[in-house]
Amino acid sequence: MNKKELLKKILPGILPLFVFIIADELWDTRIAVVLAVIFGILEFFYTLIKQKRIDKFILSDTVLLALFGVVSILLDNDVFFKLKPAFIELILCTILGISVFSSKNLMLSMSKRYMKDVKMNDFQLKQMNRSIRILFYIFIVHTLLIVYSVYFMSNEAWAFISGALFYIIFVAYFLYEFIQNKIRVNKT
Repeated sequence: MNKKELLKKILPGILPLFVFIIADELWDTRIAVVLAVIFGILEFFYTLIKQKRIDKFILSDTVLLALFGVVSILLDNDVFFKLKPAFIELILCTILGISVFSSKNLMLSMSKRYMKDVKMNDFQLKQMNRSIRILFYIFIVHTLLIVYSVYFMSNEAWAFISGALFYIIFVAYFLYEFIQNKIRVNKT
């Protein structure tokens, strides 16, 4: 996946957050939540019209954005809107946790769905489980950071932690894994 494709996948999830931050600086939180939800809905319909297909990622993100936005407006508190990234990561942590700590490896099942012809040997399965375990702990820590930033930090810090920091950690981890694999291959 090249940088342009990666950006296309990342951008839909973080653009409504940036709309919220900018609008919150210019107006009040209620307007910011409404504008972010409207932006998410427009983003969904733009993708639907442009690509003539329903993008499930944008749809689920927009539905969660709208739900958390409505709750935030009804309770006159932007905390629920800001907790959306933590909620999504908590779902991911649950999937990773089930995969690592139970006999049902959901991540392996999902990977088989997308890589039908790929066979994994015991070493590769062991490495995959190790990676899933590490990602589980990384996402747990990141989820806790998001929650902490919602209650104790500025909007800008929250935006960085829930958006950019996620991708920085993710890229750093995969670079680490890539380097480790290169070292392992060179030794053998």
